[in-house]
Amino acid sequence: MRQPWLRRIVPAVLVVGLCASTAAAADFKFGARLGYYTDAGEPFLGVEGLFHMAHRIYFNPNLEWVLVDNVKYFTLNADAHYDFPTHGHYYLWAGGGLAIVSIDPDGPVEGNTDLGVNFLAGIGLKRKGLIPYFQAKLIAKDGTEFVIAFGVRF
Repeated sequence: MRQPWLRRIVPAVLVVGLCASTAAAADFKFGARLGYYTDAGEPFLGVEGLFHMAHRIYFNPNLEWVLVDNVKYFTLNADAHYDFPTHGHYYLWAGGGLAIVSIDPDGPVEGNTDLGVNFLAGIGLKRKGLIPYFQAKLIAKDGTEFVIAFGVRF
């Protein structure tokens, strides 16, 4: 059975992201990431936006597509994080957010959509317009998932 509330939440998350992008267009970065979902035991590909919201606070909406055979598995995340003060050529952050986790196997098996809460921490390098980074994330939901990601922000 499909979740009818999902049709309301996804547009709401997109509207929030668009409003944030309008307010912070000068400080917007796009990013791509890849990594591994440890519970699923599968890699993922993802895209993200990064919006400066306030002093050291960033909004980081993202979509991660888990590469599982015969299953549509993705997470839509509305994350935010705080950048800690550093004295080097790196960024260090921690934060959290909300997740929509959708797992829909091919065939007659019924899919499942869960709401979750993300807890994350990361480190990124300051490199002339590019920010390569590593991030660890825990998605607390029914069937908690730990995610390791490597990415780059432009």
